[in-house]
Formats: sequence, structure tokens, C-alpha cells
Amino acid sequence: MPDRIELAASGRARCRACRKAISKGQERFAEAAPNPLAEGETQYYYHLECAAERRPKPFAALCATLQPPRDDLEPLAAAAALATAHHRLERLGVLERAKSARANCRFCRELIEKDAWRVALQPIEEGRVGAWGFIHLACVGGYTGVKPSLERLLRYSDLPEEARAEIDSALTAMIVPEPSAAGAEGSTDEDDGPEADGTAAGDLDRPGKD
Repeated sequence: MPDRIELAASGRARCRACRKAISKGQERFAEAAPNPLAEGETQYYYHLECAAERRPKPFAALCATLQPPRDDLEPLAAAAALATAHHRLERLGVLERAKSARANCRFCRELIEKDAWRVALQPIEEGRVGAWGFIHLACVGGYTGVKPSLERLLRYSDLPEEARAEIDSALTAMIVPEPSAAGAEGSTDEDDGPEADGTAAGDLDRPGKD
């Protein structure tokens, strides 16, 4: 069965990206994939917003084939196009305060101090959220090459409302390097990956865990 947008038949399925329930009757993106446990295919489900941000290529491919075209999906198609053009954007997961000072930023390589804002790199691989370590919140623009929206940064986190203003301020101050400078410092595609800097996947800490 091909990828599709459908109405959730129940409220039991959880989004593979944000791990929150997809309400009954809510539209969801169903991504077809080989079944790892048996012959045939299985489906991974996502909220449409999460699919556009975390599975941008298959979501954009589906949107391009819809007949008749859906104008209401244009903002999500634009989000998918942005994440495709800046492919590291889809890896951004949980935003949180560092539980310890044991992890190094995967962009600047500097230590992430305890209680500093950090973003977990969590690419979705075979329907599972990966653990590639962390980057400073301030390094997000340099790492991805683009400044994400406040909603994009907060979508995969469960933060108190009072944190929103602080994150918004950090986003305003965030520096995005010129395209010619991208890759001049920090991590590159060649050394990217879950264990590229010699540490275990997840850089000792797990997002959202004490």
C-alpha cells in the first residue's frame, strides 16, 4: 500500500515523531515501509505537521501527486521543502535543558553545560527515533543552515509556557552563517552520524531522561 493521508480510525496510534496520540478522525500521514517482523509492509503514522518536518521527502512526494491538489497543505509542503533543502533540519528533536555536563555539542564540539538549552539530534530511521547526541540551542542555525520557527523548535518538547519567551529570545539572537561559510567550522556531512566523534550514540545522555 503506498504512502497516503487518511483519517485515523481510532485514537490508539501515536505519532512516530512526537510520540503523542493521533486523535480519532484526525488526518495523519501513513508511511509504508517493509515489515521488519514479517513479509509484506507495515505503516508508520505521523501527524501531518510532524511528517512535513521529520519525513519531508516522502511527505512532499505524496503532496505532489494529490489530485486534486490541496491548497490547505501548501504550508506543510513548504515546511517539507525547507527540511529537504536543509536536510539536517529534520533531525531536530527534543528541546530541553541539559541534565548533566557530559555531552559535547555535535556542531561546535564544546561541552554543553548542565541546565543549558540543548536540542537532541533524533533522525527517524525505519520508523524509530534515533539518538545522535545534542547541539547547543544557539548552534541550531549553524548546524542546519537555517533558522527554524519557534513552533518547530517546541513541537517535540513538553516545556512550560514560561519557557516560550526564553526560547523565542534565543531564536531571535541565533546566528545563521552565510552559505559560503557553512561547513567552515563545526560538524560536516562527512563526520556526521551517531558515533562520528567517537562517543556512544546519544552522547551519554538521553533526551527527556534524568
